[in-house]
Amino acid sequence: MGLKRLLLRSLPAESKERIGLKLLRSASPEVRAMTDLFLPPSRSLGFFPPNWESGTGPAIYALYGLCRALRPEIVVETGSGRGFSTCALALACRQNGKGKVYAIDPHSQHIEWNQSKGVDTYEFLLDRLRDYDLTPTWCEVIRATTAEAAPHWHTPVDLLFIDGNHRYEGVKLDFETFRPWLGEYSVVAFHDSMHLRHGPPNPWDDPLERSPMGVPRFLEELKASGYHLVTVVKDAPGLTLLSANPGGPLFLPPL
Repeated sequence: MGLKRLLLRSLPAESKERIGLKLLRSASPEVRAMTDLFLPPSRSLGFFPPNWESGTGPAIYALYGLCRALRPEIVVETGSGRGFSTCALALACRQNGKGKVYAIDPHSQHIEWNQSKGVDTYEFLLDRLRDYDLTPTWCEVIRATTAEAAPHWHTPVDLLFIDGNHRYEGVKLDFETFRPWLGEYSVVAFHDSMHLRHGPPNPWDDPLERSPMGVPRFLEELKASGYHLVTVVKDAPGLTLLSANPGGPLFLPPL
């Protein structure tokens, strides 16, 4: 028996797991992405994912699974921040072998919905995409607001993820901007759809009107207009899916 094999056999299982994880992450950008996105921190394994500073929460699994299942050609994300959801969507496209994410965000340190105040989210996002080998094939970062990006957009959208300016006007602008580019079976995902719907009720404060969170209010308007909605992550902040056309098919084409 070789010395290396003998040393490995003498190591505790925990040490072997730590070494194995380190080797896998070193060898594969895809493994780095999967572990950074979906593996919780582990002191025993010596693994600590990047500080995403994201409020996406459990919706990350739903977004990733949705993209894997739908196999979209074009994914548009409004609001990227440090790129937690961006990387998950781009990774899903890479594993599908098709599709591309267009991540739209001004990455301004002064806008109210940027959680990473004083941090250059643009460079952080680019670093992560490069480390996971997701750019430029699987993701393109567009450093602009939705209003700035809109005049240059001319491509049908299969999956639209809205997670930018959470005020009512901002959410509505994101949706209205890309609505003309949504096809019959396109899907729109709204983050923060359950925000402010949990906790003790306040009789003096309507959660649908409370500023700055306008997502629930806008979704109520879409529902009243005949759009089909389903909330797939009910715990706050929530994730709700919308069929692209009022009164249209329930998300998926017939078999």
